[in-house]
Amino acid sequence: MSQMIDKIKTIPKLYHVEGCSVEQIAEAETELGLHFPEDYVEYVREYGAISFYRTEWTGLNVAGYINVVEVTQQERSMNPDFPKDCFVIENQGIDGLVVAANESGQVFTIQYHKKELLCNSLTEYLELCISRRK
Repeated sequence: MSQMIDKIKTIPKLYHVEGCSVEQIAEAETELGLHFPEDYVEYVREYGAISFYRTEWTGLNVAGYINVVEVTQQERSMNPDFPKDCFVIENQGIDGLVVAANESGQVFTIQYHKKELLCNSLTEYLELCISRRK
């Protein structure tokens, strides 16, 4: 079991949809023109998409504002500075602020043309999200 999955399993009152297939992941990667990092792949295979506390992570097997393909494509169309090697993890809903990850799993805040490193991995970002409850 991965560290990411182990951490997700500890979250009380976790909401998630059905996990997705390898084929669904490959299709999403093709549509976005990138490869998801391994911990994101493990997460969507197991959980599809998750919601807990005030956190909603994008994923697969969902439609609309938490579907990773839809949200990332929308962000790319609205923000020409959005990096092509990144995909949206969370839309903060505050003045164009999104949290995104790149193919190596680094996590950034992106607001218009400004991109700042937030965490070195999605697992580290998950820990940050879990700590929001406190």
